[in-house]
Amino acid sequence: MKRRDTFEDAETIKICQGGIDYQGIVKHINDGIVIIREGIIIFANNAFYEISRKTPEQVIKSDFSNFIAAKDQEKVAAYCTSRFFNEELSDRIEFHMPREDGDAVIEMKSRVVECGGAPGLLGALTDITERRRTRIELQRVKERLESILHAMNEAIVSMSPNGYKILAINPAVEALYGIPIRDFTTGAKHVMDFVHPDDIEKVRKFYDNLPEVEFDQAQYRIISHNKKVKWVLDEGHVVYARGGATRRIDHVIKDITEEKKAIDALRQSEAKYKDFFNSTSDMAFAISPEGVFIDINDAGLKFLGFDNKEEALANNVRDFYVDVAERTELIKEIYGKGHVVGRQVKFKNKKGEPFEVAITARAKMDDSGHILYHEGIVHNISKALEGQRNRVLRNAAGGMCHYLNTHLMQLNGAQTFMMEDMISLDQLIKVFVQGENPQVAILEINKVMKSIRSFHQSISNAYERISEVTKAFNQAFVYKEEPYSTETILDIFKSYGYKGDE
Repeated sequence: MKRRDTFEDAETIKICQGGIDYQGIVKHINDGIVIIREGIIIFANNAFYEISRKTPEQVIKSDFSNFIAAKDQEKVAAYCTSRFFNEELSDRIEFHMPREDGDAVIEMKSRVVECGGAPGLLGALTDITERRRTRIELQRVKERLESILHAMNEAIVSMSPNGYKILAINPAVEALYGIPIRDFTTGAKHVMDFVHPDDIEKVRKFYDNLPEVEFDQAQYRIISHNKKVKWVLDEGHVVYARGGATRRIDHVIKDITEEKKAIDALRQSEAKYKDFFNSTSDMAFAISPEGVFIDINDAGLKFLGFDNKEEALANNVRDFYVDVAERTELIKEIYGKGHVVGRQVKFKNKKGEPFEVAITARAKMDDSGHILYHEGIVHNISKALEGQRNRVLRNAAGGMCHYLNTHLMQLNGAQTFMMEDMISLDQLIKVFVQGENPQVAILEINKVMKSIRSFHQSISNAYERISEVTKAFNQAFVYKEEPYSTETILDIFKSYGYKGDE
């Protein structure tokens, strides 16, 4: 305690002799100033009180270790002791200072001074907590950025504005160009070395113009280390320094080989589709969900009786359905299932002439699943259906004729036999009238009558069969008078020699 009493007048210690009040200056500078002698603070300025969140009474004559976090006390004590004897020791040290609101990070610059005839340690303390937090945050941002760059599939290449020297590059170049990243970082290889010979001039012009245009992009081919040709999209932009000078030029190089193939295939598909659209004899169309024509080919114009495409695009397809309810069901299926194949409906042209069609269509939607329109083809099946009906009529008529012929043959046979029996009956009646052996004549007459009754029964049976088949035929086929049916029936009859009037 006696040693500490020696410094009771520590506040009056003159920092430096002379006419200038250095002590007053030190008290008011922003850095915290302390003079430490034998581990005790014998002087502190106002800035130190602010940094430590302590009052002068809590600071002066206190152990300096009280202002150092426990984890750093041993380190700082060793540093302060060594500072008196080791001139090569750094004049700066960092440590944590405990405070009520959390530890502060302190940087202390130290110097050995004479104080009251004895050596002391002059410390200039700066609170670098925010600076350290900012540095840590910047380091985290840098690490996150590097992590993102390393995870990207696109090659990221930073180049100098002059000479295009590679300043930084991410690992994605290894997959793109097929060589280790060190070949680029050491300067052994450059991305320009892989540009396809036929594209090199275009790429050079693209690179040379970037400083002027600031941002641009180009598609070109490269040949990787394994001789594989790839298409890339190179997006370059200029990065400026604060003063406005060009700092570097960054390139994002993406492999678009598969996309290029897909686009080329899509273009070829579109070309084929357009060729089919314009050349097919069926009606090809694109129609909005509301029924408005978006596009229609020349065959469709002729199909519906339009004079030109402008007229068609001003119309609604609903007006060309014989039964609008059929369109409602058709639309429900197209947008419900995404497509419809061969759906048969009845259309009519601008003149109102009906015909039957088969519609094959698919829905077109955007990436969000919203309906844009539907497209497809309309095939006129009226003639095909007419031919099909004719075949059905022919088959049905042929089957019916075969069935009727069977019973007609039975009628014909019965008729012949009945005629013979009737001739025999006439002869027997004459014999009976003449009185020649009447008993025998009666017996023969009975036999003939029995035979006639038998043939009559056969005729009755055949008539019933014919009646049954005609009745069944009428029930199976509802007759509706149409021009094609009359013509078809007459054609069938005429093919068998019928020559009657129509």
